Amino acid sequence: MKRQLQIKNGIAQNEWQGSGGMPIPPDASWTFLDVTDRPEAQVGMTYDAATDTFSPAPVPAKTRVTKSQVVSVLTPAEWANANSSADPDVVWGMAQFHLADYVDLADPRFNQIFAALIAKGIIAASRSAEILSDLQALANR
Repeated sequence: MKRQLQIKNGIAQNEWQGSGGMPIPPDASWTFLDVTDRPEAQVGMTYDAATDTFSPAPVPAKTRVTKSQVVSVLTPAEWANANSSADPDVVWGMAQFHLADYVDLADPRFNQIFAALIAKGIIAASRSAEILSDLQALANR
């Protein structure tokens, strides 16, 4: 249903519901604002003004995984090399991993530790994208 809101001097005066004559004759001092009926916004909905529609809000990607999920995407050799390395950066990173309750893929410290594992040759650079993709999939299932 099309409605029209009549505004004079910035104050809404009357609302015309689309039937019969207009309640106040239009002149240059009136502003007429067309209003269309649409469903009320729901929590978790987004409004698209271009199409005048509501749609479900995008679900934010989850980034937390358990430590066992991290281990599950590594090869036995990668895991053994990470735990047996004497490199201070790798030792520090593995200590952080063992002390954590969970791993947050969006945490800058995770990215720093992961980059160190690649730089030190513990994880092959060619496998890094696959590991990250697998971890993201595990976080969002």
